[in-house]
Amino acid sequence: MLDLDTLDSQFSQIVGAADGSVSPATRLAAAYDSYAKGAEIAGATCAAGGDLSLLIEAFGTDNTDASITRMASKLCAYWAGVPQIGTPAHGGTSVVSVVAAFDEYSSALESTIRSMITATLFEKPYKRFFGAVESVLKTVPILVSEMMPTSPPSPQTFTEFML
Repeated sequence: MLDLDTLDSQFSQIVGAADGSVSPATRLAAAYDSYAKGAEIAGATCAAGGDLSLLIEAFGTDNTDASITRMASKLCAYWAGVPQIGTPAHGGTSVVSVVAAFDEYSSALESTIRSMITATLFEKPYKRFFGAVESVLKTVPILVSEMMPTSPPSPQTFTEFML
C-alpha cells in the first residue's frame, strides 16, 4: 500500500482545494483506490482496485448518523470487491477462489468511524482516520482456496488477512 502519510497528504490537498462548487468525492475516491491497490493478501491480488462508485458514495458524506452508516457500508462493499485471484502462496498450482467477508464488518467499521469524530484537531487527520479504518479491515478473514498438487488434485482453503 502507499503509506498513510502520502494518503493523508493527498486527501489534505484535495479537501484544501475544494471550493464548494464541486464535490471532491471523485478525487478522494481515486486517491483512496490508488492506495488500496497496494494492499497485500497472500494468494490474492488487489492491483485492480475496486468499484470507485462505492468510494464516491462513501466520501460524499457529512457526519450525520445516516452518512456515517453509509460510509462504513460503502467502504466495506468496496473492499469486498478488491481482492481477486492471485498467485498461489501455499504450494498450490492455482488459486481457485478468493472470498472476503468485509461486508460482515460494517458495524465494527461504523463504530470506529464514530469514535474518530471529536472536537479535537489532530495533525495528519486523514492518516489517523485511515489508520483506524485499517485496524478494522486488517481483522477481516479472507478465504483463499488453492488447488493443491495432490492425487487427485483438490482445493484447500487458507485464511488470510490484509497486510
